[in-house]
Amino acid sequence: MATEAQSPKISFDENDKRPYVATFAQKLKFHVGDKVYLLNGGSREGPYVIASFSSDGKYTLSLENGKAIGNGQEISTDYLEAA
Repeated sequence: MATEAQSPKISFDENDKRPYVATFAQKLKFHVGDKVYLLNGGSREGPYVIASFSSDGKYTLSLENGKAIGNGQEISTDYLEAA
């Protein structure tokens, strides 16, 4: 199971000789299978299950049975809370 939102990118210095890491991997707050609440206008909905995550740190949610929440819309971490 992946624990990082994106892979580091290897770049080269201006002389194209020495490689270095251009982007560090972003640590995720939640992982696939975690249970979370969806924060919506001051209320909490759920709990739901983290179904997937994207490289920009957004998540899709599902019910326990695998049915997608919100037609698979990606949700920012700002609107999620650990259950």
